[in-house]
Amino acid sequence: MELRAVRCFVEVADAGTVTAGAERLGVGQPAVTRQIQQLERQLRIRLFDREDGRLRLTSAGRDVLPVARRLLRQAEDVSTAARGVAAGRLQHVRLVAPGTTRDDVLAPWVATWGADAPLPRIDEAQVDGIYQTLRRGADLVVAPVAPPRDFASSIVAELGLWAYVAPTHPWASREGIDLTELADADLLLLERSFHARRIFDGSMNAAGLGVEPTAQFGSPVVAQAVAASGRGVCVLTDDPRFGLVPLAIHDNEGRALTVRLHAAWQRGHHAAATLERLAGDLASFTRERYGRGR
Repeated sequence: MELRAVRCFVEVADAGTVTAGAERLGVGQPAVTRQIQQLERQLRIRLFDREDGRLRLTSAGRDVLPVARRLLRQAEDVSTAARGVAAGRLQHVRLVAPGTTRDDVLAPWVATWGADAPLPRIDEAQVDGIYQTLRRGADLVVAPVAPPRDFASSIVAELGLWAYVAPTHPWASREGIDLTELADADLLLLERSFHARRIFDGSMNAAGLGVEPTAQFGSPVVAQAVAASGRGVCVLTDDPRFGLVPLAIHDNEGRALTVRLHAAWQRGHHAAATLERLAGDLASFTRERYGRGR
């Protein structure tokens, strides 16, 4: 079935005559007649009856007409979407990030988007293998590990790794803490699947210090809740909750521990330029929200 024939049918039905329908379409009357006859043969129904020099829709024609209108609208939607793809635009964008990054970075960022921005979907994925989601339909991945070199990428944030303590903790009046002091503390740490935990363990090992947590958690929120109850010091990159006080963690050379966030996308993505602009906007957002290291 050709869309041209369907369009002729709809225009003639609206205009009431073949002549008027042909004028609307900007084609000759014989061509319109042939298109409608061809459509009737394909559908095996009669669409019009002639009455007093005008065309009147048959019962079958009245049933088919709304479906034909819907088909033309859908065809136009396809054309519009294809033009957007060709121009590198995105109507929808699928973002993928670990849970902490999703909740503390991407969700607040998306909240600043306008109505003309792509409609976002944000999925959670574990750090290990997260960039493989770009080959399974994700548009933009934001993660605390560097992507493989075959992806386009940029650094969008450098977030602090914090030691959180309750307001009643002896350290609560301080601004920072070093690794040696933390080694003797009651540590409430995330499980080793979290990149923040790996950064902390690596820094402790580099300083010649062992890591013996009092407890380990699969949820940053629960870790903070336990710290807020006065049971120890939790170490993570998440935004503070429950009134916890953040302390910057410094290595033996006095440098603050941080976690870099990378944004990555497929180099051959039809909207690669748009994704690059989104990554730049995310970098601007994190600088304004956190500054360097927060």
